[in-house]
Amino acid sequence: MPLIDEEFSFNREQQDLINQKLADDDFVHSHWGSDDLQDIRSSLRRFYRRKQLGKCAFCLNDVSFVSAANAQVEHIAPKSLHRQFIFEPKNLCVICADCNTIKRDQEVLNEVPETVNKPDGRVRYPTASSAFKIVHPHFDDYQLHIIKRGKVYVDRTPKGQFTISACKLNRFFHQFGFEEDFVDDDALIDLMTNFIQSSTTHERKLVLDVLKDLMILM
Repeated sequence: MPLIDEEFSFNREQQDLINQKLADDDFVHSHWGSDDLQDIRSSLRRFYRRKQLGKCAFCLNDVSFVSAANAQVEHIAPKSLHRQFIFEPKNLCVICADCNTIKRDQEVLNEVPETVNKPDGRVRYPTASSAFKIVHPHFDDYQLHIIKRGKVYVDRTPKGQFTISACKLNRFFHQFGFEEDFVDDDALIDLMTNFIQSSTTHERKLVLDVLKDLMILM
């Protein structure tokens, strides 16, 4: 299932401020850090940090529960490219400082909405996983697209490949090289024991699926 199973809901005061901001033609993405939006940023950070169980939406490493510096409120479709989605709850999550710095303003939509020649056109936030190049924490099951074992990330789909590349998820190895062991021997023994003791085809298939994932990293 997706990492985030519920979207943030703005209170009336916050929504009034948002409406005011979006109605102002001078409001641009760089104003996101303004003082009057501090309460909104803090509320979003607290909500998604809890919903994501303290995990970054892209690398699944821990984000900070105290410092805002390593729990960045992320605009999945970049706010610099999509002003209309700056306050869209499904476009928001929290990510670690490294993923935030690396991903930056990369386009993640498969089809960019036409807003220049058709300024009055209907532009709504996409509601399907297929609309995005990146593994979307509101729509996608992370494990279906990316295998994570320790510090190693392996793509299972083109979307997983894009996410690993866009966020440089294997940055540890780019910096320090590969480790000797990726697979815990005890875990492998437990899986083999479970397979032997499985009483149904379904149980054996579940164990085999995990083993296949591990074999990729051996």
